[in-house]
This record gives sequence, structure tokens and C-alpha cells, in this order.
Amino acid sequence: MSMIEAVFFDCDGTLVDSEVICSRAYVAMFQEFGITLDLETVFKRFKGVKLYEIIETISKEYGVTLRRDVLEPVYRAEVARLFDTELEAIAGANTLLESIKTPMCVVSNGPVSKMQHSLGKLGMLHYFPDLLFSGYDIQRWKPDPALMLHAANAMKVNVEKCILVDDSSAGAQSGIAAGMEVFYFCADPHNKPIDHPNVTTFTDLAQLPGLWKARGWEITR
Repeated sequence: MSMIEAVFFDCDGTLVDSEVICSRAYVAMFQEFGITLDLETVFKRFKGVKLYEIIETISKEYGVTLRRDVLEPVYRAEVARLFDTELEAIAGANTLLESIKTPMCVVSNGPVSKMQHSLGKLGMLHYFPDLLFSGYDIQRWKPDPALMLHAANAMKVNVEKCILVDDSSAGAQSGIAAGMEVFYFCADPHNKPIDHPNVTTFTDLAQLPGLWKARGWEITR
């Protein structure tokens, strides 16, 4: 790949340090409906998994009927509360975004409103004017590659000449299926290893400019 047309970033766990916060909100949501879950187990099992799938999984496991239209507002309210009080950026995120000269976007399983909240609070929203793409936009979520194709089409770029930076296995699989080069952010030791020729694993956002330069890609200033 001689030239990169765009860099796609995941949001939660890649740019904003929100994965544990989201897991805490899942625990609080289910607790409100009488189901007690272990935080560490929730974090390990459901990182990068869409909310509706989590609700469906827990419903089946506990033999109960949980309506997502009832649970989702509880979850969103708790996430918003925790974001306002505890959310921080992933180390090096602002510095990396400031250095990138290639077009960028965010591709997330979460709704646009959640991305706007988190990125806005941490001063990163201006890097992505009208370039926040959500699985909710098209009702298709990672690991389905449809979100990557949707974002590439909106940006008028060739998806196979774009790269994805994502911290979840579901996200990485989405990028692989779309034919992208994937940079799999594994600062979290719970991440499942992925062995694929299109996947480069790394542990610190500060590593990315060097990794890209080694490929001959002029992505950063």
C-alpha cells in the first residue's frame, strides 16, 4: 500500500479511556434489574461488544426477558454520569491526533451522541468534524465490516487504502473483513491475540508514527 487515504479510529478504549467505565455502567444497569455481575468478568467478556448483544446474552444466561428499550436509557444515563466525573483520554491520544495530516474519522459501535460527549469533553472532537460514524447509523456493528465500508463511502476514500486503529477484537475483525491494515491496540492484557498478516499489534499510541513511517507512509507531520 503506497499511500494511506484515511485513518479510522475506534473511540472507546482507543482514544478515550472508557472501557472500564462502560463495564461499570453495564454492571449498574443489570443490578437495577436484579442481576449481579462481576465487573472484571464483564470487562473481559464484553469489551467492544454492542449493548444490544450484551443484553441478549445476559437475558439468555439468566433465563429472563430484558427489554433493551427499558435497559438502554439506564445504561446511557450511567455512562453519561461517569463520563462527566471520571473520563480521561488514552495516553498520547491528543498528541497523536495533532500530528496526523491524513484525513481521519471515528468508527464506533456506540451512538454518535456518546462519541460527541466523550471526545468533546476531552478536547478531541474538533479533529473529526462531521466524521463520527456509528453502527447505529446503519444498524450494523463490528465485527461486521459494513461500518468501515459506510465510513469510507462517506469520506469518498478506498477502504483498502485506509488503516484502522482499534483496541477490540471485534473492531480488528471488522477491519480485516473490510480489507484494511489494522493496528490492534493491546495496552490491555485481556485482549485476545490476533494472528493475521493485516494486523500489527502495539501497546502505546506513541508507537504509531514510527510504525507507519517504517511502512513508508507519510501520515504524520
